[in-house]
Parts: sequence; C-alpha cells; structure tokens
Amino acid sequence: MGMAAQPSPPRFPRFEIPGLVERPEWWRVRVDEIEEAIRAVRQGTVEQIATSANGHPVLAVAYGSPRPEPGTATWASASASGNMAAYKTRTDPQTFILLCGVHGAEAEGVCGAVNLISLLETGKDLRGREYPELVELCGQYRLVIVPCLNPDGREISPDHLCGASDEAFRRASQGVWKDGTAVGYPVCKRYAPLPLDEVEHPGGYPNGDGYNIQHDVAPGDLRTGEARGFLKLVADEQADFVLNMHSHGIPGRVLPASYTSFPLHVARTGAYMQRVHDDLAEAGLEPAPVMDAKGRVAININSAVPLVSGGMAITFEHPATDQFTFDQILEMSYVTIRCCLRYGLEEPFSPREAVARGRDG
Repeated sequence: MGMAAQPSPPRFPRFEIPGLVERPEWWRVRVDEIEEAIRAVRQGTVEQIATSANGHPVLAVAYGSPRPEPGTATWASASASGNMAAYKTRTDPQTFILLCGVHGAEAEGVCGAVNLISLLETGKDLRGREYPELVELCGQYRLVIVPCLNPDGREISPDHLCGASDEAFRRASQGVWKDGTAVGYPVCKRYAPLPLDEVEHPGGYPNGDGYNIQHDVAPGDLRTGEARGFLKLVADEQADFVLNMHSHGIPGRVLPASYTSFPLHVARTGAYMQRVHDDLAEAGLEPAPVMDAKGRVAININSAVPLVSGGMAITFEHPATDQFTFDQILEMSYVTIRCCLRYGLEEPFSPREAVARGRDG
C-alpha cells in the first residue's frame, strides 16, 4: 500500500462541541484510526487513489474479483458506438463502490465503512457482532470501499455529532466566519473555494484548500485531487453502482437522483428510496418520509458517475444530530448497504444497453 509523505499539520484545530457524550470504542473515525484499519487489510487489496490537499493518502479497499480489464473506449465513446463492450468489458460480478467521508464532519458513513472492513476481514465488526448475510451479499460483487474521501475535513471535525444542536451541526460541518456567525447552508456552497482567510473555522465540508469535493465535478475544471482520483477510480472500475454516504440533521433516507442521471437511473433511484425506507422501518430505525422522486437534486459527484462509467449513484443521509444511538446509526449503514446489494442481484443496477438507449425500465 503506497502511503503519501508525512502530511502537513492542519491549518485549523479540531472543532470541539462541549458536552457531547463519549463515543464508544468501536466508533473509529479519526484519520489515524481509518489508516490503521486499512493497514490491517489482508483479504482485500488497497490502493491510494489520491493525496488530499493537506497530504493525507486517500485510500480504497477492494474485495472480490480483480478489476475489470480495460476496454477500447471510454464510456462516453462506447455509449455512442452501439457496442457497450467497448467500455464495459465485464457484466458479472457487478462493481459496487461504497463512498464515505466526502464531507469530513459527517462521520457516520466513515464508521460504517471501517466496521464493514472489519466484517469482511474477520467475520465480525468492531463490536464483535456477526452479519453473515451482509458478508455473503458483499461476496457477490466486486466491492470497493472508500472509507474517507476527505481526510482533511475529517481531521478537524468532531468524532460525532450525536446530541449536538442544529447550530453546532452547522458550525462543525459548514464553518464559522471570523465574526462568529455560522457559514451555514446554502451559503457554504456559494464558494469554491471557501475563503479560508475569512473564517474562524472552515468546518468539515471542504478539504484543506477550502473546496467542497461533493461539487467538484465540472469537466475540464476539476479543482481537487480527491475528486479526480475518485472519478478515475469509478472509470477504471467500470462502476455499476456508487452508494454515497452522507449525514444530515433528521432521520435517515435516500435522496432523489441528481441531475445528468440517465432515465433508467432516475427510475431506479425512486425505487431505492422506497426500498431503503421500508427496510429501515422494518428494522425499527424510523426513517424520514420518502421524498418526491421527481425532486432532482443539484449537480454533484453523483452527477459525474453516469458520465464516466454509465453507472448509477445514490446518496444516503444518516441522522447526525437526531436522537439515535451509536448502534442504531451503524445499523442504518448496514441496512442500507444490504438493501442495495440485495436488489442489485435481482435487477442489475446499470444494464448498459438500456442505459445508453435512454430507457427508464
């Protein structure tokens, strides 16, 4: 595993929220803890896909079949050629990418990824619990886990936001101006990069250069090594599905499809919104109401996935500040991943002929 040179000290300190409960031992989400978990990988293969703005390695762990052999064309070219195999050289097993930690303050998905790696390596998560069905489902795919795309933001963020106020969530996630006011949403997305000399703290949204990696997707104008590395991974893996794990201040749910999604992906996302909701409800995890599947969300890193691989990408939002226990939050990760893996075997995520022809079913 190639590691980057020793990173530079962070420009900003870790954001502290007084009075938060102590995390459990298995909630391992700090940058050194993530790297420790990856160094212990023996069943999978590890690749450094990028170096963060502050010099941290951005790592991916792959399980299952080897990466597909490259085709003769990019997806964009192959989709117009009448021969999808010019790009998509293997349809089985499908490639499933679990993307976590795009926003560094959102530690919930990171915790899920680190515990999933433990499951796949040892048969037990960091709590010592076994999930044989989830492990068996993972084995039906080439599974690539990116535990934390934004280690810079993770490094200066709290270990968790359980029990934090909405205001504390905004400050820890989206930053604080020098006058003491929260940057907040949607103001935080009016800057690329966030002017770091004008903030008391940038929050965990951006990387060390102030860029929100989630929206660094403009063709020919990618600003971050993290986004470039991830999208190259998606292309090289011929990814069929990306599950992008985030967090917000209400119960968990899947968001509608992003703009630039193919018609088939829009329809499939609507189905997954309901399926994940129902599985969470059955597990007693009290999901948020299902959103209108026609309410498309903004251009973001999910938007780029179908352009580079023809694959489908969805976002799941964990609850960060709502009143759920640490165990319940981890269970939400498992239930969501299991749901997507299960249904991906029933109907392929992105059958390329149907995708390229603009079908919606």
